[in-house]
Amino acid sequence: MPAFAISLLTPERQVYTGRAVSLVAPGSDGYLGVLAYHAPLVAELTVGKLSLVEEEGRRRLFALSGGVLEAGGNEVTILADTAEPAEGIDLERAREAQRRASERLGQRGEVDVARAQAALQRALNRLRVAGEGPR
Repeated sequence: MPAFAISLLTPERQVYTGRAVSLVAPGSDGYLGVLAYHAPLVAELTVGKLSLVEEEGRRRLFALSGGVLEAGGNEVTILADTAEPAEGIDLERAREAQRRASERLGQRGEVDVARAQAALQRALNRLRVAGEGPR
């Protein structure tokens, strides 16, 4: 199966670079798939699981919290708000973030509900991705 180049970047660092035969990313309108020689595409990404299959057949998972995907010229570049490889997710930290967000949502008074819901969504995504990733 033909492969394509992929770069996964955040504002802080390069998270992944390599060659893949397939990619599934969390688009804002639903998950989208990319194979080699994909038509030019720019897509908004949301919180979700990024899954790719490397040229050698290894499946890699990443927890994303949004960003942009650009495909074209047999290359894919993902500029993510944050991205963590499944094997690098700290489960205790993710559980603590989930607990804090849930507590905030349960409080009365001045709570930024949208921000707490977004934090909860990110924490739950990290836990889901870590549960599926290699350990």
